[in-house]
Parts: sequence; C-alpha cells; structure tokens
Amino acid sequence: MWKILINMDITILEDLGLTRAEIKIYLALLEIGTSTAGPLIRRTNLQNSVVHATLPKLIERGFVSYIKKGGVKEYSATDPENILKFIEEKKKRFENLLPELLSSQQPKIKQEAEIYQGFNGLKVMLNELIKEAKKGDKFLFFIFDTQNPEKYEKVYEFYRKDFHEQRKEKGLMEQGLSPELYREQVSKARWTKGKVKFVNFPIPTNISICNDKIAFTPWDDGEVCFLIKSKQLSDSFKAYFNVIWKLAKK
Repeated sequence: MWKILINMDITILEDLGLTRAEIKIYLALLEIGTSTAGPLIRRTNLQNSVVHATLPKLIERGFVSYIKKGGVKEYSATDPENILKFIEEKKKRFENLLPELLSSQQPKIKQEAEIYQGFNGLKVMLNELIKEAKKGDKFLFFIFDTQNPEKYEKVYEFYRKDFHEQRKEKGLMEQGLSPELYREQVSKARWTKGKVKFVNFPIPTNISICNDKIAFTPWDDGEVCFLIKSKQLSDSFKAYFNVIWKLAKK
C-alpha cells in the first residue's frame, strides 16, 4: 500500500484492538505528518464516513491529536511510544481484574490419562512427563522403537537433543533398556553412554516412566501418544524395569 506498510508486521496493532481503518489512518498520519481529512481519505482509500467516524476514536485512544485552523481540523499522529502507555494501562486494568478472576476459577479436575497426536503432541507430552520432576528423580525408559525410519529420526533428534537437555537441566537420573538388536545404533548417541543396558530377550519399547507418570509412544500407529498418571501403574512398571535392569548387560 505505502512504504510504511511494506515491511511492517501490524498484527500487534490489531491484537491491541485497533480496527483496520484505525491502523490505516494512524500509519498514514505517521507518514504524512499533519493532514486534514481529505488527504487521509485519498491516502487510505477509505470512505469519507469511515475516516470521519474513525478519527474521533483514535483521538480518544490518544493515538491522534488535532488543531483547528480557520475552522478546519488538522490531524497528527501522536508519538508511537504512546502505544506503550496504552498497553500499560490495559495491563493495569487486567491486573486489577485478575484477583476476581482467580477467586472465581473452579479447581481443575486432574485427568488420569491424556492422548496426544503428532510430533508437536509428542513434545508436549514429554514435557508434561517431567514437568513436576525434581533433581535426583529417576527417568526410566524402554528404548524408542519404530518401523518408520523417517519419523524415527525426527523423534529421535528431539529426544536426543532438546528433551535430553531438559532432563539434564532438571538433574534427573536416567536409566534405559534396549534390545541387543539396537546396541550399535543406541551406542552412537553420546547421551546414552552408561545409561542404557541391553537384553537378548523381548521387552516392551516406547515407554518412559518418571515418578507417577508413564508415557506410551506407539509412533507407528497414527502418531498417537498416551500419558497416564497412576502411582499403582508406575510402581508396577518401575518394579518390572528394575528386574530387567539387573539381568541386562552394559
């Protein structure tokens, strides 16, 4: 439209509650400097009635000021930094309302099981798995296994880098179990060194346990993941894991 709009992301102005007409007029005035309504109508391609209805709203918001010369109003955009003041006022108004909102909030009913889908769902689920974990807590896992190598690489990269860093930052104690079949593949990853043992008999895969939460990631079955919170189940899986861990080889 005009130079000021070419490389500018104006969605934040819309998020603040400004209409497209208000944004057009405000930006036009920033470029023009001072203008009567006529040039603004031509500049913005807005109807006469829209411009005359919008200018008072911008004046009320403090985004536009005007002076009268010979009975004709000349409009100017106020300093863009005034928008920050506008935001601060909104923030203060919300902060005043927040205690009332919190007092009326109903307690959440903690769900015992949740389903996640897709790669983003997987990331959210894994973050939720260790969300409440503290330094020294154990993170147990049966190695991730999939029949789709392409999807495996994408998930593995997240698990090996981002998710591993999260576990490391939290100071979690990691232990993993893997079929002997994957020894070479697993051993290539530095983060698994000393943390994974191998077995020559069938074991479950795609399962992670942390405190009272268990994550199941049957990735080849529609990229669906499950997160269950159950002390009974997690204790059972931990006991099973510990038995296998004693039988496994480094």
